[in-house]
Amino acid sequence: MSETEILDTILKRVDSTQETLREILKWIRFANFQKLRETLETELDTNEKKTAYDNSDGANGIKELAAFSGAPQDTIYVWWQKWFRAGLVTESETRKGRMTKIASLDEVGLKPARGKSGTSSSITTKISSKTKGEKT
Repeated sequence: MSETEILDTILKRVDSTQETLREILKWIRFANFQKLRETLETELDTNEKKTAYDNSDGANGIKELAAFSGAPQDTIYVWWQKWFRAGLVTESETRKGRMTKIASLDEVGLKPARGKSGTSSSITTKISSKTKGEKT
C-alpha cells in the first residue's frame, strides 16, 4: 500500500468518525434539551444574569459584560465559575480566561433580557449602534 493510499484510508476513517460524533451530539442535545432549558430558566433569574450569559461568547471579557449588564465584575466572575461547574459555559478556545455559553437563550426558546426601551439587550447591538453614531 502506498503512502497516498494509507493517507486516504486514514482520512476516510477520520471523516467517518467525525460524522458519527456529529450524530451522537445531535441526539445528546435532543435528549437533554428540556433539562438545559429548565436549568437556564432557574439560574438566569435576573436580566443582568441573562445579559451576561447570552453575551458570554468567548470574545467578551468580564469587564465588557459588567459594563453592559450593570453587574459588578466580581459578580460576573462568580457567575462564570458557577455556570462553568454547572456545564452552562465552557472555556473559550480562543481567549484564555473567558467563557462561552453552550447555547444561546434563543436556541433553547427563552427570551433574552430586555433593555429599558423594550428591545433585546446585546453587546453587538450596542456596538453597532455606537459605530453608526447613535447614542446608547
